[in-house]
Amino acid sequence: MTTSDLPAEGQPDVSTEGTEAPFDDVITLSTSTGEDGVVTVTVVGEVDTFTAPVLRSSLDTQLEQQPQVLVIDLSGVQFLGSAGLAVLVETQKSARSRDVDLRLIATTRAVTRPLEVTGLIDLFTIVDGSAR
Repeated sequence: MTTSDLPAEGQPDVSTEGTEAPFDDVITLSTSTGEDGVVTVTVVGEVDTFTAPVLRSSLDTQLEQQPQVLVIDLSGVQFLGSAGLAVLVETQKSARSRDVDLRLIATTRAVTRPLEVTGLIDLFTIVDGSAR
């Protein structure tokens, strides 16, 4: 229904490629709502100290709408750092307190490995792209 590639209000625009930015880190976020009401936030790029606040803001905005199901599609993430892991954990806690079913699409080693190494993978419902 809606697609937004704009940065969260008050956050730097780190989604614009080809412009001079202080960091080479780029993240692109898009949000869609399926006919069944499932909200999917698709993340492409690197989730690190510089880009995690943009992701956090986007996920918080979606949780405020209290969808029945929120899917975070991480299949386009090439790097998931500790700041990104913290955002996922915080989002899981917030989703649980709002009775929102949170699911992650984590199909790449760049995402599954940090979740496994830290023991955080068991906190999440991991689905493939077809089981949204």
